Amino acid sequence: MKKAYLCIFLGLLLSPLSGFSQYFWNRFSNHNEFEFGIGPSQFLGDLGGSSTIGSHFLNDFNFSAIRYCFEGGYVYHLNPSFAVKGMFTAGMLYGNDALSSEEYRHNRNLNFRSPILELAVEGQYYFYRSSTAGHHYHIKHAKGFSNFNMDAYVFAGFGTFFFNPQGELNGTWYNLRPLSTEGEGLPGGPPTYSQLGICIPVGIGAKYNINTQWSIGLEISDRIWTSSDYIDDDHGVYFNKQEILTYKGPIAAYFSDPSLGQINQAIPPDNVGEERGDPTHNDTYMFVFVTLSYQPPYRKRTRSKF
Repeated sequence: MKKAYLCIFLGLLLSPLSGFSQYFWNRFSNHNEFEFGIGPSQFLGDLGGSSTIGSHFLNDFNFSAIRYCFEGGYVYHLNPSFAVKGMFTAGMLYGNDALSSEEYRHNRNLNFRSPILELAVEGQYYFYRSSTAGHHYHIKHAKGFSNFNMDAYVFAGFGTFFFNPQGELNGTWYNLRPLSTEGEGLPGGPPTYSQLGICIPVGIGAKYNINTQWSIGLEISDRIWTSSDYIDDDHGVYFNKQEILTYKGPIAAYFSDPSLGQINQAIPPDNVGEERGDPTHNDTYMFVFVTLSYQPPYRKRTRSKF
């Protein structure tokens, strides 16, 4: 009996929202939206980062490692509260131990850059919608709402991405995966890693509606989890540098261990078996987009005269 009362109560509570939803789609523009964005990118992984050991997420943010990204997407608005977005994102990620003031990272002296090509699908929830529908369509007593011409939303989704880490030496960038810098694919080493991964993007955004077709916005989009710890080509422990030299050559041997030797400690001189990366946390990254969105003009359907 209590469940029945609860269902009735929820129905009465949500019925005004349902009515607003129907009214919104009868009077507002269409469901389709095209979005483009550009902005900074930030890598959050083993290389570079902040001044502390083992920091993660925003604690590892480094302004000197900011690079660029852009995105293009299509948004389908299911109703006033929910939308689905498909998007393509391309950007560059960067990390350099020379930028970190933490002594062990700085001494490790690794660096990388990697393009990121990502396809993702997101679900958006609009917790605040512009109240300008009444203003645009001359609803009585609605003129005052024209100042609140903003939409705000949160989102989460699923994506897949491609990456290709490169290291810099004397002004030249080398693809790191073929060099087996941690012995990947060599006898006694770990398997070669995949350059494809999956990710979970989450974030928050807001848009200012210039008119019924155009809007500009700001979106913060973080990959809270990825399936790879090799975006920066750094994951586990140092491999035998002499074996890398034998199998892959001097460039590979350099990138396997370019450490500066500035820290005196009781470890093997070639670092074999010592920690090179943090295998307990996969790499992540984040984007910030300034967006421009376009909704095609709404064409109201009319009944046939026949």
